[in-house]
Amino acid sequence: TGLEMGKLAKDVAWCDKELSRPMEVLSSALLRCGRRTKRLGLELGAAIAPFSSQYRLCRYEQMAFGDRRTALKKKMEARTKADGRAAKLMINQTSMKHMGRYGTLERMETEAAMMDEFATEAAREAEEVAMRLQNEVARIGALRVNEWDSSMKVIASGMKEACAENAAIWESALEAFKREFPDLTVPMAQHATIVDGTNNIVS
Repeated sequence: TGLEMGKLAKDVAWCDKELSRPMEVLSSALLRCGRRTKRLGLELGAAIAPFSSQYRLCRYEQMAFGDRRTALKKKMEARTKADGRAAKLMINQTSMKHMGRYGTLERMETEAAMMDEFATEAAREAEEVAMRLQNEVARIGALRVNEWDSSMKVIASGMKEACAENAAIWESALEAFKREFPDLTVPMAQHATIVDGTNNIVS
C-alpha cells in the first residue's frame, strides 16, 4: 500500500504539487509501518517454531499411546490364555494320573508352562513400553515448558516493540502533517471515561 501510495503521489505531483505533499507523508508512513509489520511477522514466525514443532509431534505421541494400548491388550490376552491353561491343568491333573495318561498330562503341563512364559514376556514388554512412554512424556513436558515460556516472552516483547515503533511512525506522520499544514486542525482522539469502584473518573 505504501509503494502504491508513493507512486500515486509522484503521479499527482505532475499536476498538483500541493495535493501530493500530504500523500507523500501518508505513503512514507504506510511504507515504514508495512516494513515494520513485515519484520514483526518474520520474528513471530521464528518465535512460534517450537509450537509448530510440537504440533507435528502430536501424531507420534498418539502412535506411542496406541503402542501402549496394544501392549496392554497383548499382555491381558496372554495372561488370560495362561490362566486358562493352568486352570485346565489343575482340574484334569488328578484324574489323568489315575487314568495313567501321563503323556497327555505332560503335554498339558508343557503348554501351561509355555503360556505362562508368553504371558510373562508380554508383561515385560508392556512394562518396557510404559517406561519409555513415561520418560518421553516427562522429557517432552519439560521441553515444552522451557521452549514455550521463552517463545511467549519473545512474542510478547516483539509485539510490544512493534506497537511502540508503529505508534512512533504515525505520530511522526502527524507531526509532519502539522508542519506542512499549520492551519489544519487535527481532532484529538477521544478517551473513554471510566468510573472505578471509588466513583473516581479515570480517563
